Amino acid sequence: MDKFHIKKISEIKKEKLHQFYQDSFKYEKPILDDYNWRYRSGFNEYEPLVLIINNQVCGHAGLIPINLRINNKTEKAIWFTDFYINSEYRSKGYGKILTEQWMKICPIQITLCNNKSLRVFKKLSWSSNNTFTRRIKFYNYLNIIPVFRNLNNSTYIINKTEDLKLEDLNSKTLKKIVDLNERSQSEKFIDLVRDEIWFKWRILDCPYKKDIHIFNVTNNFIITHIQKKKKLRILNIIYSSAPVNMDISKIFLNFAKKNNIDYLSYISTEKKLLDFFLPWQRKINFAFYAKEKSTQHLINNSLNDIQFIDSDIGYV
Repeated sequence: MDKFHIKKISEIKKEKLHQFYQDSFKYEKPILDDYNWRYRSGFNEYEPLVLIINNQVCGHAGLIPINLRINNKTEKAIWFTDFYINSEYRSKGYGKILTEQWMKICPIQITLCNNKSLRVFKKLSWSSNNTFTRRIKFYNYLNIIPVFRNLNNSTYIINKTEDLKLEDLNSKTLKKIVDLNERSQSEKFIDLVRDEIWFKWRILDCPYKKDIHIFNVTNNFIITHIQKKKKLRILNIIYSSAPVNMDISKIFLNFAKKNNIDYLSYISTEKKLLDFFLPWQRKINFAFYAKEKSTQHLINNSLNDIQFIDSDIGYV
């Protein structure tokens, strides 16, 4: 094993971070410039870590700091995001070492991760479940075939449907969403704290908010992010104040047709038999660790309202 150092990203020159993010995560330039927002820098003292080998950034353990409300008490926690080790240093123990150092930052850790990362977490006494499913509802089957794709780059949306009311993207609208979220979460033993400060950071301060739209569907607030990727136009429901059901996906059908949306994507806890036969309905690995085993047990059994907006999956 080569000599290495683990440092906070604030200790690394911006140019080096940019180059690593571009090479490893294939981020476009606008995203490269926004990592301070992405990792919620300044919310508290927590920040991502990097692995330095031969004076080069060779690994990364990102994080998003949040608060959890556990039995009416606020506790600090962190999302594990953007975990990466350069290919030449994999299977040499660096991933485990970086994760161990990352785990010292905060006593409660959660993540939505792939199978490779999950194997590392399992070696460090993390627990996991598949409570959550990434669901896709296709609206334009023809455009799924690459040769037929013709991306509409327009950022303007047409909203002429009776069931969808487009809300203003401002603090007044977010206050309504916060109040509704508080009422729905008030009886839970554990939940993610999505207060006005959190929504301001996640929505109003978002560098990509021109692509974010808030709808009112029968008094249910739905925050969407229109994402353009590989000549596909994707409508991600990143937050919904009530579970996304079949009726809601049907309501978005007319909107999708008018706005050249190829498919709708969202996270669900609903279990369906067809999930075993439809590969695009993908089970998500939800992994978590807490020093207090009672907290770890509570996360496993009662934390059931995780959405795209909470972590980095399907959002940026």
